[in-house]
Amino acid sequence: MLTKTCAVVAAIWATGCATAERPSGDNPDAARSIDAKVASVDAPATPALDAAVMIDAPPPPPAPKKLIITEVVLAPTAGEYIEIANPNATTVALDNYYLTDSQKYGTLPAAAPSVDPSDMVIRFPAGATLAPGAIATVAFDTATNFQITYGVAPTYSIASGTMRIVAQNGTASLTNAGEMVALVWWDGANDLVKDCDSLNVGVPTTGNTLPNKTGLAVDGPDGGAVTSTYAADAMSMVNMTSAPGNLLSIKRLKLDVGFQTANATGNGITGDDETTEMLAQTWSTTFTAPTPGALPFTLP
Repeated sequence: MLTKTCAVVAAIWATGCATAERPSGDNPDAARSIDAKVASVDAPATPALDAAVMIDAPPPPPAPKKLIITEVVLAPTAGEYIEIANPNATTVALDNYYLTDSQKYGTLPAAAPSVDPSDMVIRFPAGATLAPGAIATVAFDTATNFQITYGVAPTYSIASGTMRIVAQNGTASLTNAGEMVALVWWDGANDLVKDCDSLNVGVPTTGNTLPNKTGLAVDGPDGGAVTSTYAADAMSMVNMTSAPGNLLSIKRLKLDVGFQTANATGNGITGDDETTEMLAQTWSTTFTAPTPGALPFTLP
């Protein structure tokens, strides 16, 4: 550093001060001026701030994962449940996943919907996760009644309060003759809900089937008044010809990949149109005893 300083001082004397003589020892102000120049040159250069670092935003949240409904029981009351599974290779956080049997779930981002009697919109507990290949059962009745009915405990229970209630009208239950069930995803910010998996179980009435969200415009919880519009739902799902009776269930036999419209523009999490699933190809056409926590096929 001394050599560099001397060189700099020499340069200042020889060139930088060509218009003035080197100050004498009795001129401290001039000497300090030269010292300042030396110090300025001597100091390490300050690197320019990386503009990219300055404007870096937090990474976007991971894209929601496709989960599937795997079994549904409509009756008896003590045995009603919806079962879901994780076909992904990674653990999925369930905070933003909802289960519903209400046709009004598409308006959830605007406000909690006013649902019909016995209908509900529920979400999984904060911090809940589902491991790769794992299964979760959501009982409608209490965990105790579910345990008595099947000999095993449910993962969650609506009546026991282990699911978060978003909207409910009376005691939540599924219509024995048939009803829609849907697993959906919403992050609490977007204008639209994403369909994750859905089906019509049994022979639902018009008021109990999957809703047609085509063209439905919703303004979510953001500060503006701009709406977003759902894509067209083809509504080509063919309903079952009968409903599972008491202590019987309908079971998924395979994934819906290849058995529904997949054009990347639908209302589904992956862009599929969940209203087009070929239920006769992916679900059992005969009804057997429920098997909570077990699948009749192997997840990938």
